[in-house]
Amino acid sequence: MAENNNSKVKMFLPAIVLVPSFYYSFLFTGGIVLGYILSKAFCNLFVKSGKVDSIFIDYGKWTIHLHHWIMGIILLAIIWVIDFFYLPTFFAGVVCGVIIQDIYDYNDWHKVIVKNPDHTEEPKS
Repeated sequence: MAENNNSKVKMFLPAIVLVPSFYYSFLFTGGIVLGYILSKAFCNLFVKSGKVDSIFIDYGKWTIHLHHWIMGIILLAIIWVIDFFYLPTFFAGVVCGVIIQDIYDYNDWHKVIVKNPDHTEEPKS
């Protein structure tokens, strides 16, 4: 009889562990899908039409392109630190969806620091 009870406990414990895992996985995955779709729609409606410009920081000879994957990572880091190392699962998924959209849909996602074509150095006399 003790073995039968032990067998039920062995079957029940993994189910208890899996329920929160599925819950948080579903929230995170749903956030990723929503973040990806919203980011793609925003880029198609506003960035590609020219209503919103990409963010570039002119640093003399170099230009830094703040892709939205960089801004997403910075946002996650700031919220994680401010919120004392707690980050809501769904929100983290949405921001990760934005990050994934930039990396997946744009071929220049890795070009962050580029030489400024407008910068001409004065010849030294």
